[in-house]
Amino acid sequence: MILQLKNGEIYYDTAGSGEAVILMHGNFNDHQIWNEQLPALAEHYQVIRYDLRGYGRSSTPEAAFSNVADLKALIDELALAQVHLVGSSSGGGAAIDFALEFPQLVRSLTLVAPSVNGNRYPWRMTWQAIKNYNAVKRKGREQAIEAFISNPFWQYFFPAESKGAARMKVLHNVRNSSNFYRFPPALSAAVKPYAFNRLREIKVPALIIVSDQDHPFNLKTAETLHANIENCSKIVMPGCSHLPFVEEPAAFNQMVLDFLSQQRLR
Repeated sequence: MILQLKNGEIYYDTAGSGEAVILMHGNFNDHQIWNEQLPALAEHYQVIRYDLRGYGRSSTPEAAFSNVADLKALIDELALAQVHLVGSSSGGGAAIDFALEFPQLVRSLTLVAPSVNGNRYPWRMTWQAIKNYNAVKRKGREQAIEAFISNPFWQYFFPAESKGAARMKVLHNVRNSSNFYRFPPALSAAVKPYAFNRLREIKVPALIIVSDQDHPFNLKTAETLHANIENCSKIVMPGCSHLPFVEEPAAFNQMVLDFLSQQRLR
C-alpha cells in the first residue's frame, strides 16, 4: 500500500490484528529485512512494516524531510492510538526521535543495534560512509554496492560466511539498488535538540538488543542508551553481527514477544 504525502510516497504493508507494532528498518535495507519477524509477530499483533523515505518502494527525497513526520503521517493514516516501535540501526534512531517528539503515541521501544542522533560517529566510519556515497557517483550504484559488500570495514554488517542462509538474505536486501544512497544523507532532518542529550526524557519501556560481533561503536552506543533510558533492559545476542533478527530469528522473535507481552500486563 502507498501513503501519499504532499512531497512524496511511503510504502507500507500490514498483517495481523491487535496492538500495533511498527517495524523500522535501517540503512541499506527496506521493509523486507523483517521477513522473518512478520509471521511470528502477526500471530499476536497488528504488524506494520514500511520503507523509510529513500528506501525500497518509497519515494526518493528531493528536499529536506523528517522520518518523524513520515511516521506520524502513517500512524494517522492507520488511525492508531498507540504503537510499539521496533527499530534497527538508523531505524532505531528514528524511533527514538519519534518517542521524544510524540511520547503519548508510543507504548514501547525495541531498539536493535540502534543509532542515536547527535552521537558523533568515529571518523573512520564517517569517512567510509562518504566513500560509499561518492562511489555511487563515480561507479554507479551497482558497482558501489559490490564495493561496500567487499569492504573489510563493513563486514560487521553482514552475517558470517558460516551462516550462509542469513548472509544471503542480507546480501539480497543490500543488493536492491533502491536501498543504497538514493539521496544525500543531509536531507534527513533529525529532531532537535538532538536525542543523544535527551535520553533521560524517554519514559516508555525500552529493550535494547545488540550483538557481540557488531562494531565497537554500536556496542558502546547500546551501553550509553541502556545507562540513560530510565526503564530500559539490554540483551546481547552472541555470535551475531549487526542484524541479529536475520541471523537468529527464532531467538530474536521470542525476545521481542516476551518484552511486548510484559507491556500488555502494565
